[in-house]
Amino acid sequence: MGNLVIKNINLWNGSEFTFFKEHTVKDISTSVLELDGENGYLIPPLFALGVDFQEPLRDDVYTIKDCCNALSKGGFFGALLESGANPIDDYQKLSSLENRLEKENFTFSLLGAYSEGFKNERLTEMLELAQGNPSLSIKGVVGFGDGGEGLGSTRFLRLAMEYGKMTGKRFFFQPQDESLRKSGIVHEGAYSDMLGMKGIPKIAETISAFTILELARFIDVPIHFKQVSCRETLELIKTAREKGLDATCDVNLYHLLFDHSVLENLDSSFHVIPPFRSEKDKIALWEGLKDGTINAISMNHTPVLKQDKDVNFEDSLPGAISLEVALPAIWNKLTEELGYQKAIDLLCYQPAKIASVEVPSIEKNFVIFKKASYTVNSSHMVGHVSNTPLLGHVLDTSIIATCINGCLK
Repeated sequence: MGNLVIKNINLWNGSEFTFFKEHTVKDISTSVLELDGENGYLIPPLFALGVDFQEPLRDDVYTIKDCCNALSKGGFFGALLESGANPIDDYQKLSSLENRLEKENFTFSLLGAYSEGFKNERLTEMLELAQGNPSLSIKGVVGFGDGGEGLGSTRFLRLAMEYGKMTGKRFFFQPQDESLRKSGIVHEGAYSDMLGMKGIPKIAETISAFTILELARFIDVPIHFKQVSCRETLELIKTAREKGLDATCDVNLYHLLFDHSVLENLDSSFHVIPPFRSEKDKIALWEGLKDGTINAISMNHTPVLKQDKDVNFEDSLPGAISLEVALPAIWNKLTEELGYQKAIDLLCYQPAKIASVEVPSIEKNFVIFKKASYTVNSSHMVGHVSNTPLLGHVLDTSIIATCINGCLK
């Protein structure tokens, strides 16, 4: 343990930045005694929504250790975990993962599956999953998710909500009607027509969202929409809130940066679900952040092996990683559009609130970054995956250091 002197740093005090020639952080684990902030910024660490941990079933792709290293590198203090490959659908799986995560120096929340294997055929024991092991720091799941697998029958969803209501937990959905999505891989529009690709219409999201909202209103359960991608869904959420429904939503980091025009290059790095939609939808997402319809920015960190991306767009696996580059990619644009307070809220406090997590004191938990350009390459990524749409892009912000629970990295 030692004291760290940070020089030339703009420190966030909760409402504004204050410049310090020297700022001392006492009693932390550090190998350096002095750090030059280079007139950069010190803010609370971020919290990541939508992180797919892959381990144990696909630890050949990504491990929990990889996830923790990426969180540290990107300035995060924790994450909400949900894995399509590893549904938390029984107490044994939950207990095993809770014990595994106890060893890490991060704050984790878990989403349980409301159906076994995300197959929408049999309900899980949601009461058991919600209770968890009271002796561990992670005390059960914070909500129930769909694993990004889409909805089953409306009747099954009603049964799930009625049972889950007894836990008091929130339901998390990525709204998509599988019969309308079918084999689509990109946004249905001018670019899908031009390239001859099968499209996913916006109504695949909105019809699913409307069904979920109506059921949630009827049964009176809180819900959260993951990765809202279009204006029409935001309008449905606004209407539902006006009727008294507790409905929150997030937007994927990359949906704020790109629209479907990126398909011109047929780069499989841009193969994500839900797909990048029109420029008008991207503008609507930014407006949703400004007017408060969108509660948080999510990471939706989904590792995919190189050999599963370096193929034709149509044959590639969807997904993108973001933890290592999220803050540098979005900070300047976000603060220009919404200001510092709102930016920190959307990246830190609101994601943590959705995941039922408290943001730790900035005294020994923070991320330091500065204005400095660099070109993103695979060496900036953790593990042996690098499936980010930002490869080769120049970012204008660089992270200097992250301190989590008094441990500087």
